[in-house]
Amino acid sequence: MQTATLSLRISQAERKALRQRARAEGVSQGSLVRRALRAYGVTPEPDKAKTGYDVIKHLIGSCRGGSPDLSTNPKHMEGYGR
Repeated sequence: MQTATLSLRISQAERKALRQRARAEGVSQGSLVRRALRAYGVTPEPDKAKTGYDVIKHLIGSCRGGSPDLSTNPKHMEGYGR
């Protein structure tokens, strides 16, 4: 992600509140402003790490003709691991 610098004018009270909130949350002031911009809908959410489920969820239920009790019926496990 490329970054750019933005300068803006805010009141002393806003600056103080921004500092206090950032300190209380343990984040930088810039991080807090970026979060506010995302919440306002100005910038998109950053890419989030995909889980295994996210990667294959479009495949769930796509196989036809399989056993509906494959994961719960112990007879399907006979001989497994030998």
